[in-house]
Amino acid sequence: MVLTSRIVELSATIHEQTTKVDAFLAANNLPTPSFDISCPPKLSLPPDIQASREAVLEATDELTALMLGPVESLIPPPNSWISVTALQRFKIANSFPPGESRTFAEIAKACSIPESDCRRLLRHAMAFYIFSEPSPGVVAHTASSKALAEIPPVGSFIGFVAEEMLPASTRLVDAMQKWPSSEESNETGFALTYATDIPMMQVISADSRRAQQMGNAMSFLHSRPGENVQYLVENFPWGDTGLLVDVGGAKGTVGMAIARYAPKIEVVVQDKPEVIKGTEVPEDLQGRLQLIGHDFFTEQPVKGADIYLIRNVLHDWSDKYAAKILGNLIPALKKGARVLVNDRCLPPPGALSPYKSRQPRASDLYMKGIQNAKERDSADWTQLFESVDPRFKNLEVISPQGSFLSMISVTWEG
Repeated sequence: MVLTSRIVELSATIHEQTTKVDAFLAANNLPTPSFDISCPPKLSLPPDIQASREAVLEATDELTALMLGPVESLIPPPNSWISVTALQRFKIANSFPPGESRTFAEIAKACSIPESDCRRLLRHAMAFYIFSEPSPGVVAHTASSKALAEIPPVGSFIGFVAEEMLPASTRLVDAMQKWPSSEESNETGFALTYATDIPMMQVISADSRRAQQMGNAMSFLHSRPGENVQYLVENFPWGDTGLLVDVGGAKGTVGMAIARYAPKIEVVVQDKPEVIKGTEVPEDLQGRLQLIGHDFFTEQPVKGADIYLIRNVLHDWSDKYAAKILGNLIPALKKGARVLVNDRCLPPPGALSPYKSRQPRASDLYMKGIQNAKERDSADWTQLFESVDPRFKNLEVISPQGSFLSMISVTWEG
């Protein structure tokens, strides 16, 4: 019996699943994937076809690593961040309209950079299918450069990563050596990069340009399908909950969605006064939703609520400070109240392929580099709540298929 090699298995998977995707696109008159500017930046695919797409990406990733071999796959591959950062910083994608072309000299003049640098940066980007050179010295848009030109939040995200997260990550190991086991948000790779003893959040907040860029970048991240609030709204057993407090709920988008889904729930949205300032309560939620100023590092002022929701907050903090945020809820908790954390829950080791686990594991290290923060798995969440108070009981994790975020729920039995 002849055993099929792993590389042949992977190539067969790629062929089989690509054929399924291609047949779906053809049957629905959708464009085949292309870097032509006529191709839409993203296609909405049904779950089964999305699964086929993911299978292709996963198999391709493993096949590439196997073909490179142990040594070449150990060395980081060429990275597009150098040129992508330049495209965003110098507004190169916006220097001429998609559908038109320009020479390197014309682009350089429009972007106020030397022509030789412009040429080098663009040809590096072209190696990643960003822009093309249809004839010598002439530059045209591809679908990727068009997306950068026409979808501003993409540029904000690139700018935030390039300016804040990547530089911090290059000094992460230095910070770990300088401040072993530190949980302080000002003892980080970011602190070393920018020679500051002020935490990243405060540094960026003091700079209006960087603050706006970070805000737009976070909006872009939270707009991804995997962070859709409907996963939370439709998969948590709200029951006849009376009062819900959304701690750190920004301008109330999540609280409003919950209130509309569960009409028996009253919602209080809390965030710093400068965050909620100017936010209006929609007419259909008058009397059922209110916004109040509150810093979650101080004692919770709303007593006796049924659920205290903390969404996309605790992964921004080390265990020391996450414990303080949770501890500040305790004086307000009544017996049977639930604390609901809507945040990433890392899968157990080996549960995902290297390809699928790479992004959440990278996010974990990025968070440490900028804030000494962390992503947590179910054991980490259990340990965190137990460290705050053993009267937090019955921890349950709900992870809806397709969602980037899980629901980590505990009951207060004090």
